[in-house]
Amino acid sequence: MRLKNQYPAKIGYLDKLPVNLHLQLVAVACLVSVLFYIEHAGIIQPQIPKFVFGVGSLNISLASSRILYLAPIIYAAYKLNLKNGFAFLALLLFFMLPETAISSNRIGSILATLVIALTGATILIWVNYHKKQQEHLKTASERLELAHKKLQSKVRISIHQENQLTTIANFSAMFAQTFELPQIFAAAADMTMQVMQAEIVMLFLLDKDKRELKLTAYKGINSKYASLMDRVTLGEGFCGIVAQTGRTLIIESMSADPKHGLPEVKEENLQSHLGVPLQAQNKVMGTLHVMTRSPRHFSDSEAELLAAIGNLIGIAIESTQLNYERELANAELRLSEKKYRQLFENAHDAIWVQDLSGTIIGANHAASSLFGWSLPELIGMDRSSLVSQEGLALFQEVQERLINGRDVKQPYTQNIIKKDGTEAILTITTNLISVNDHPYAFQFIGRDITKEVRMQENLRFYLQQITQAHEDERLRISRELHDSTAQDIIAILQRLESFCKTDEHLPMARLRSLWNLYGQIKGLLEDVRQLSRDLRPSILDDLGLLPAVEWLVEQLKSEHRIESSLIVSGAEKRFSTEVETTLFRIIQEALRNIIKHAEATKASVRIDFADSETRILISDNGKGFELPASLGELSRLGKLGLDGMLTRARLAGGSFDLKSSLGAGTTIDISIPV
Repeated sequence: MRLKNQYPAKIGYLDKLPVNLHLQLVAVACLVSVLFYIEHAGIIQPQIPKFVFGVGSLNISLASSRILYLAPIIYAAYKLNLKNGFAFLALLLFFMLPETAISSNRIGSILATLVIALTGATILIWVNYHKKQQEHLKTASERLELAHKKLQSKVRISIHQENQLTTIANFSAMFAQTFELPQIFAAAADMTMQVMQAEIVMLFLLDKDKRELKLTAYKGINSKYASLMDRVTLGEGFCGIVAQTGRTLIIESMSADPKHGLPEVKEENLQSHLGVPLQAQNKVMGTLHVMTRSPRHFSDSEAELLAAIGNLIGIAIESTQLNYERELANAELRLSEKKYRQLFENAHDAIWVQDLSGTIIGANHAASSLFGWSLPELIGMDRSSLVSQEGLALFQEVQERLINGRDVKQPYTQNIIKKDGTEAILTITTNLISVNDHPYAFQFIGRDITKEVRMQENLRFYLQQITQAHEDERLRISRELHDSTAQDIIAILQRLESFCKTDEHLPMARLRSLWNLYGQIKGLLEDVRQLSRDLRPSILDDLGLLPAVEWLVEQLKSEHRIESSLIVSGAEKRFSTEVETTLFRIIQEALRNIIKHAEATKASVRIDFADSETRILISDNGKGFELPASLGELSRLGKLGLDGMLTRARLAGGSFDLKSSLGAGTTIDISIPV
């Protein structure tokens, strides 16, 4: 309901007159009042006909003539401002002063003048106050009217927005009921046609790979036009423009537009068009269009409503796609979990899971078989029942390092206690399981290496025994050569020397032949002595591996004129007698191969002592050779020396690697764990 002014201003004829005319009227009224007062007061007897005033015949007293002064004052109060009213009041009082001066009743005249002055001032002030109140009331009324109009506008906007929200809520409720896109598109076309009161609705989906729009749902057009609009290239036509730009497109007259004035448009009698993109997270999923067969002006609110509907459809499309992807991911996850469960349960390695407190919360059959406990018995068991105190401390250290994000050398070796009280040796890999970036549990993958460890121990025992046997035999042969063979050769040399020096009847040719034989036997003695030293150098037993290797390198340099060097890094570590003898024999055989086969001018031996292993590198700049496909074929190719080095390194628990190529020399790499 429209609100009205409680005190409406009545506009008469005099209110329409200009201010200057009102001033003139007040001045004339004042003049008439003064003349009328002068005539009745008898101050001046003007010879003015009575008809000039039109009141000459009236019997009006002097007091009444004074009251007439108030008439122009009242008129000035209503039609002029307060300042002008007081000016006319002062002028009238000025004309009353002569009568007051000559009046016989001066006090009465003064009182009458004061009464007129006070009355006039009161009238002026009251009228001015009343006018201001009227102006305030008028201003308040205008503001109230403006507020009323704004309120009506906001009410209309609220009703419009409420209708939009209701429509959007209906769309949202509809989309929430199903994730089937065909149903969503069909319902969206029906509701869009109803809400927008349009004759035609078309909905397109964007194929980003092919860069084209596919007509997915439509209402109000025939199948022929629908088939023509089934595939629209991105940027082509009103549909392609909306999809390419991502903006609302309004066409007032499609038939008049040269871009869209096609025969099909004319055949369908299409006139006005409103198209919006289907968007979700700033991505265009398709387009939505409403059209009419009669001219229509689509308002901004209608465009906003259709855009909101388009956004809802875009969100529904994305939600459906996400739901499909989520279901697909869940299916893959379930399949993966099933496969993981099968792998977990059927794995040959023992796998078990412990929570942060050390309680086993999951295990497979291999773990049950390894520990000797059934799965129901194993689940819920504390880890302290499966390892010794030393093993428990190792578990805790590994888990703390994993929780703190520190490196852990894996796999590591751990001894466990079975149900029957026996011990088993495992190599274990531990992984931290986190849920939402918070540590949850630990997964252990263990493999029983008890047999391998025992076999390695047996191999080490075998190496010890066989090495000891070999070295004992070498020592025996070395002593035989030194104590027997060498002494016998020395005796023969002495007798031969004595015979050559004492027998004066020998022919010169025979004597020369005997001295040649003497030189050969002396060379044989040196070979026997060298062989005795090579079979078992005493320096290895007395000083250890490094001095023995230094002796070999010096021999290579001094006796065979090959530039050689020994480089040692790290703090020296001593091995068992068997291991040091094995390493010495490998280095000795490698240097012997350099002398016999490599034709090298330079050779080097490098020994690196590290915390976890000792590494030995023997290299030369010789002619090299072509390596077989695998080191196992060395013996088949006649490389018996290299095959012997490989066997010795593996018996010592180390690794053996060989690098060589024609013309590029040979490098032997041996690693022995500490």
